[in-house]
Amino acid sequence: MAKLSPAPANASASSADSAGSDTRRTLLVVAVVTALISVPVGVSVGMSWVDMPWSETSRSAAVPDWVTLPTVRATTSDGTVVKARVALDVPDSGAKSTIQRNVQQVGLLLEVSIAQQTRAQIGSAQGIPRLAEDMRDRLNAYLESDEEDPLVKSVAIQDLLVKPQ
Repeated sequence: MAKLSPAPANASASSADSAGSDTRRTLLVVAVVTALISVPVGVSVGMSWVDMPWSETSRSAAVPDWVTLPTVRATTSDGTVVKARVALDVPDSGAKSTIQRNVQQVGLLLEVSIAQQTRAQIGSAQGIPRLAEDMRDRLNAYLESDEEDPLVKSVAIQDLLVKPQ
């Protein structure tokens, strides 16, 4: 007679082991894929809560919009020849275009402002700031701007060359 072989019993046990290992392998693959997706998502969500110093643009001061003008040459009230490079801080592109359209008149106003000064006044400790303030006031009066919202916020005298006598 034929002997019963234990192979069929082993086959059912090996198929149960292979089904268990397939399930574990599938769970491992799902866990790895889930980790690969959830880690970058978690990092990006976590980074949105962190305030980076370079991401704060609203706290920075407004950058001035400078209008550079041609060199101004004028003679002071005591006969000293002065040459200056001037830049104007304006609030917007509308004011910038207004000044650029009237650049000759603006230059003449700056010359008049210099002509009202003397060599001693320009050379004093407060001479250049006072000259810049006078230029700003004259320009705002000419451009008919409000005191609350001036078209020229400030005047920067970049170079001031006073010719020796």
